[in-house]
Amino acid sequence: MRKIFSVLIIFFLLSFYAIPSHAAIYKIDDSQSEVQFSGEHAGNIFNGKFEKWSGAIDFNPEKLDTSSVKFMFDLKSTKTGNTMYDGTLPQSDWFDIKNNPQAEFVSSKFSKNADGTYKIDGTLTLRGKSNPVSFDFQVSDLNVQPVTATASIPIDRLAFDIGLKSDAKAEWVSKMITIDLKIVAQKN
Repeated sequence: MRKIFSVLIIFFLLSFYAIPSHAAIYKIDDSQSEVQFSGEHAGNIFNGKFEKWSGAIDFNPEKLDTSSVKFMFDLKSTKTGNTMYDGTLPQSDWFDIKNNPQAEFVSSKFSKNADGTYKIDGTLTLRGKSNPVSFDFQVSDLNVQPVTATASIPIDRLAFDIGLKSDAKAEWVSKMITIDLKIVAQKN
């Protein structure tokens, strides 16, 4: 009996140590956070934003191997303030929101850069296509709540077949679209 009890204790201790420690979970403050995008059309800069999106953040610079983020973007909520753009973006050649109403980014790896910023690798799924995306982000002092993280992410729209039929050579709309993130979050 004592031998069985000892084996059980060892098993539970090993099980406990085998559980990976998680990073810190953050709750996003929607009122202060924003996801915007910009590009160029016919030589003119345009800007827009995703009015509806959500995210899950589990981040700790001391535990980058267990850190993760996941963001969901409601493509129907995209607004530029330009009637023509807002009418074109939902169409099948652009966001194709009838068949693909959401975009998703899921992280796969975090690393720290020499300048104190961080790099995140992950997969962006847009229009039913999934492509790897990597970008740097800055984060404010994690000891002062709330925390603010910012990033500018260049996205090759043609890699996701966005505007492929009407502007495959990027003669009218820039090939690269920049997504600007400002995430304000509180550690739970």
